[in-house]
Formats: sequence, C-alpha cells, structure tokens
Amino acid sequence: MGVMMLARMIPEATIDEVQNAVNIVDYVGQFVQLKKQGQNMFGLCPFHDENTPSFSVNEDKQIFHCFSCGRGGSVFKFVMDLDGVSFPEAVAKVAAFGHVDVNINTTDNRPRESATVTRQKAILAQVQKLFNHLLVNTAQGEAALTYLHGRKMTDKTIEHFGIGFAPGDDQMLRKYLTKEGVSYEEQRASGLFVDRDGGQLASRFTNRVMFPLRNERGETIGFSGRVIGHQDGVAKYLNSPETELFNKRDTLFNLDQAKAAVNPDKRFYLFEGFMDVITAYEAGVPTGIASMGTSLTREQITIINRVAKEIVVTYDGDLPGQKAADRALGMLQNTQHLQYSVCLLPDGMDPDEFIQNRGADAFKQQLQHVLTPIAFRIMFLANGVDMTNDHDKIAYVDAALTEIARETEAVPRSLYLDQLAERSGVPRDALAQQLASTQAGPAPAASGQDDPFAAWDDNDIPPAAPSGWVAEPPAAPADYGPSASVATTRMSRFEKAERALLYYMLTDAETADLVGADAVEFPHGLYQGIADQWQDYRATNNDDLSNFTTRLTDEEGETVAAILATSWPPVNTDTTEGLIKVLGGNDLRTQLSHVKEQLQQAQRLGDQAGQTRLANQYFELMRQLKA
Repeated sequence: MGVMMLARMIPEATIDEVQNAVNIVDYVGQFVQLKKQGQNMFGLCPFHDENTPSFSVNEDKQIFHCFSCGRGGSVFKFVMDLDGVSFPEAVAKVAAFGHVDVNINTTDNRPRESATVTRQKAILAQVQKLFNHLLVNTAQGEAALTYLHGRKMTDKTIEHFGIGFAPGDDQMLRKYLTKEGVSYEEQRASGLFVDRDGGQLASRFTNRVMFPLRNERGETIGFSGRVIGHQDGVAKYLNSPETELFNKRDTLFNLDQAKAAVNPDKRFYLFEGFMDVITAYEAGVPTGIASMGTSLTREQITIINRVAKEIVVTYDGDLPGQKAADRALGMLQNTQHLQYSVCLLPDGMDPDEFIQNRGADAFKQQLQHVLTPIAFRIMFLANGVDMTNDHDKIAYVDAALTEIARETEAVPRSLYLDQLAERSGVPRDALAQQLASTQAGPAPAASGQDDPFAAWDDNDIPPAAPSGWVAEPPAAPADYGPSASVATTRMSRFEKAERALLYYMLTDAETADLVGADAVEFPHGLYQGIADQWQDYRATNNDDLSNFTTRLTDEEGETVAAILATSWPPVNTDTTEGLIKVLGGNDLRTQLSHVKEQLQQAQRLGDQAGQTRLANQYFELMRQLKA
C-alpha cells in the first residue's frame, strides 16, 4: 500500500498537528550531525556510506534530500526510510517525539483479510506445529532428525526455522485435520493435498523434511519439503502449489526473521536456496534470504528495495551460480536507492561446502569481499573466452570496456581498467585509450560538405531564460556538500527548465497562477503530474510543502525534495516567462530533429530541390528556437 493510500487513513488534521509540532531538524538531528550552511543544513547521509556529506535538511520547507542517493521528502518519509515502517507508524513515531497525543492505528494499516484467508493461516500454523512435533518428539521423525543433525543443524536452528517432518502415511494428515474440524473444502484449498480418483485427498508431502514458508509478518503460508538423502526419480524439493496465501513470485524465504535481526546497515544476503540461508544462519549470518527455487522476480525485487539498503547476491561460485548472479544484477539495476554487489565463493563452492571446509569465521570474512556489478561483469564476461584467440580477446575487451564506460568516477574506473588489463593481458594504457575513444563517441565528419549542419549543435541552442541563469546545488563548506558526481549530473535543457519552473511554482504563488493560466504543459509526465497535484492541493489547502509531499508517491516526493534542495536564482517575471518559452520550444525541437533527418536523407539521394526546401525549414526552426 502506497504512502498516498496510507496517508488517507489518517485524518489530515492529525497529520498537520504532528507535522507542525515537530521540527524536522530536531528529529533528524537525533541520527545525523548537521552543520548549518546558508538555508540548508548538511550531514552524512544515514541511508548509505559516504565520506563527504551530501545529506541536506531545509528547515524552512521542512524537507530533507540527499544529493548522492536521491532520498528525500518530509519528516515522515525520513522515518519510513530509516526504520522501514509504514506511514501510520512513522506518524506515530514523530508524534511521540513531539509529545503529541494522537490515536493512530499502526497495526491495521492494510485491508482486512477475508475470513477464509484467516482460517487457512490458522490451519497451516497448526500443521506446522504438527510437523515440528513429529520431527522432534516421535520415532517417525528419528531418521529425518538424524539427517538434519548430520548436516550440522542444531536443535536451536530447527526450532528457529520451525522445521518439521511429514511421514510416509499419505492419509495421516487428512485424518488429523478432519478430527480437528477442518472441512474437506478447507483441506483441499490448503495446498497440502493432491486429488486422487474419486475426489479422495492424499498428502502432497510424504517422507520429507518440512520447511515452513512464511510471509513478511511471520505467518506460515506454505511449505517446502525435502527428501531425506537421495532418491532416484523423486524431486529433491517440493513446494506448496500457489494458493490464496502462497505465491512464490512474491515470497522470500526467511524475510521475516532477517528483518527482525539486529541489522543497522540493513544489509541482506540473497542466497540461491533456503538451505544456504539456514547454513548461513548457523554460521552467524542471520540476514540471509532466498527466492523460492526460481530466478529472482520483479515482485521479490520490489520487496527487497523496500526493506533493504544493500543486497549482496551470494550465489554458488560455479558457472551456473555466476549466470544466476548475472541475471539477478540485471534485474536489480532498475531499483532506486538500493546498493547491490556480488559475493562469489571460491572454487565453485556453495555456502554449505564452504562452511564445512573452512568454518564459520572464514565464511563471514568472505562475505566482506564483494564485487561491484561492473567488477563482476569484467570477471563473468571472461568465462569461456580463449585469451590466446585474438578475435575472442578483442570481443571480450570491447564488452568489458562497455561495462567500464558506465562508471562516472575516476578512481573506480581506474581500478576496473587494472582488473581488465590483468585478466586480458592487454596493456592498461591501450585499454584507457580505447575507453576514452569509446566515451568520446564517433569522430565528426571530415568536412562541412559531408554534413552541412555539423556546425549546428542542437544541444547548444541558447535557452530563452535570462543570460547567466544557472541552477546549482546549495553552497556548502568544503567538507559539507553534494558530491561532484551528483552536482554535475547532466540533463537536457528542457528538463532543467521543467525542474526550475516547478520550483518557482512550489515556492511562488504568482508563478503557480501564471502556469495555470497559460496551461503550460511539461514534457515529462512525472513533472506534469507533480504540477497538476500542486495546483489541486493549493485549491483546498495552504502552501505547506512538507504536508504536500505526504500525498505523493515515493518517486514524486523525492523529486520534489531534490528540486527544493537545489539553489535557484530569485524568481521574477522574465525568468518565469523565459522558462515557459523554453518548454514551449520542445515541440520546435522535435520538429527540428525530424527536418534534419529528412534533409540528410535528401542529401544522400541527391535531391537538390528537397535539400533547398528542407534547409529553409531547418533554419526557420532554429531562428524560432533562438528568438
């Protein structure tokens, strides 16, 4: 459930009361040492590791923003991100800090589940206790218990994960549940049984060690059963089918326990299977999670992005494990704020093999040796490459340099070049030279006759905004300010104009009125959506920006926080009208690009009349854009 929906569950008057009672500087100051500089205060961001503070708080606007990781919003968003809690819980925490007496329900912040779902959860919880009892306390479970002990699994671990045993009698569970008053329909819907001829139910799980699958709240929603030892023709693992409770696409094994573990860094380890999670737990790593026997899914990534600051992909070190890690990294690259890396165990070992051979301490130490995504790709791309074959080596180097080109910072880029030189045998200087040429792009045409418009750079069309108009992150002391990589992030002139106009709309009522009267359209849907919501908000509320952000999505709220944290020139009529003119020129720019393509095509075809006509159109559009 998004912030907007949760915000609607609390009366606006309550949100306003809490927000007005607590200064964001005071609340954030509990966790971040802030230094005043101009209108902002700076400190080390609590959401990621950094040496140069890029986390800012604006006391006037009651907004925070990090120039490095991009997080930002109101004091409630700060609490949600820092503590991993819901919006109602964040409001309650801020209220308690400000000694505001409010009545907020922080537990029932999701739609009430149906009676059927509640009943199924109760049934599975009862079955989990039965399986655990059969494993630990009966003769039927002795072989399974011996097997687990043989794998160095302690009784404490068995209890922690609620592990059990399903006996060979495929009618035992049906008889037990029937005696307990569970109906045929309820048994059939539980996922614990398969249908036989005539509609008779038989246990899905027999002679298997049973691992309960729990949701994020620790409620049993299904099971995974493992055969004892090896049995020909029998699947090693068998999961519950998808039911009203269980969907493997949005289930992460051990997420509930991993969240509950003491983990100030919010670093989680993603393993291939739940036996790896259990083995890691026994080695003293309680924050392991695993997908359900399948590749990582979008739904699981969404969950990880919500609860974690960092995820370390810790798959087996063999080639299949590396391929799985590469797929996982490809999906993780679209997440926001989440740091991710790879830990590959040496010699192709899985966690269990590593711990058995080298011990728990060595395992925990190995988990600290992580590869960045680019470093991993440099290594992974070398698999199967014959470095004695020049063709293969060149193809590998080209692919690896493409990865390195993604890095914008000089130091890590230099380290990656060292790694590639060592792996490929190509001199580092040659790699650096090719990387520079790759980043520079193709060389320009040799003469103006080959491209009659080579002298015109569409990106350099002067803006209509006043001369010298530049937006910058706020000034800060040498040790306190946004990092260069963020401060120099490039965006198009039109996007800069959109952000500037939004800033003036948000901070100046006359600009907001002017934009509304002129029906200005923003090229990017994100900015248009924020502008529309601000106009609607102003119609029925005061101009409280911090309160406004509680009604936005995470992306919208963080965008607003970033815009408000940027230092812009003072607003005036010329500035506003100039920005509106720039945005109005976006259509002209599109036309310009289209005409340029047509002109180049006419040149290739030798169409002199077409060239003359299109050239006149091109220069007329250029004139209008410069006007």
